[in-house]
Amino acid sequence: MSRRPHGQPWHDSAPWRVRPAAMALLAALTLCGATAQAVTHLKRDMEAPPIALRDQAGREITNASLRDRLVVLIFGETYHEKTREACATVDAAVQDARLVGQPITLVLATAQEGPVDQAKLAAVDRLPPNIAQDAQRRTFGAYQVAVMPTVVVIDQRGRVVHAFAGLSPRFADLLTDSLLYAAGRITADTFDGALQSQPTTRASEADVRAERVAQLARQLMRRGLDEMAAEKYREALELNPRLAMARLDLATVMLKRQRLAEAEQQFRTVLADHPNSLEGALGLAFVQTLRGGGELDYAEKTVRALLARSPATPRAHYLLGLIQERRGKADDASASFKKSAELLLERAEQE
Repeated sequence: MSRRPHGQPWHDSAPWRVRPAAMALLAALTLCGATAQAVTHLKRDMEAPPIALRDQAGREITNASLRDRLVVLIFGETYHEKTREACATVDAAVQDARLVGQPITLVLATAQEGPVDQAKLAAVDRLPPNIAQDAQRRTFGAYQVAVMPTVVVIDQRGRVVHAFAGLSPRFADLLTDSLLYAAGRITADTFDGALQSQPTTRASEADVRAERVAQLARQLMRRGLDEMAAEKYREALELNPRLAMARLDLATVMLKRQRLAEAEQQFRTVLADHPNSLEGALGLAFVQTLRGGGELDYAEKTVRALLARSPATPRAHYLLGLIQERRGKADDASASFKKSAELLLERAEQE
């Protein structure tokens, strides 16, 4: 077998065993993806990433077609309770008297494949009329959606105003402030003040503390202090069980420590809340690949489905290479590892 980007093969004989250094690399790849998929790359006044959606009538929804309007772009699924909650909150926000007369377009982007039952959805209160599909996950990928729902406010110039990953106790207030700022109803200083103000409710204070504890855990993990990091991640999740990124990071630590049952539990919890989480699905496939045996079929099916939707995902190609290597398909594995390395290099050059 030709040399692959990460070095020598990881398995010597059945049952398949992963060497510690390789296990650390695999976990690092998973963590890298989870962190990179957060919406934090969307900064105020940057040009909105490409939008390539299609509504139920077959019409294209693009950045150009949305220009000159305030846009609230919601990423989620129609069956997802939190997505519906976000849609209801958005609907209430645009009814604010201070926004009367403003041209505002609401778009719910779903990754659902096949036709959407519009008649059935009409009975669902407060879902936006524009339900657009992104079966290939091009727009999901461009916006690096990690959790559902993700909400992005875009102004008339096609520039990002603010992005929300998941629902927080302050979501409704900050969403309204984002729209008011985009509409010129409040100043940049007022908007900044709203963003920086400290939460006053107990729940909000817990969420803020959870974020801080999770940040500390991430620093500990980067220093190789895995056990301490895991303890801090658990503390963060006790404060805020909805903190998906902390749960993904904790699962990554469990992968690195080869605690597969614990890792699987965390990934499945993420997928229960966010069925379209690429990180959750890929992490679960990692667990299945490490177990091998009959679970290898499930892992390969998952990875190939992810690649069909997001072909430029380095970690998915890397994991496919591991699966192919385990099956004894040396040439296929080498090609997958090479593709993963090429995509990582392209991403590094772009950054």
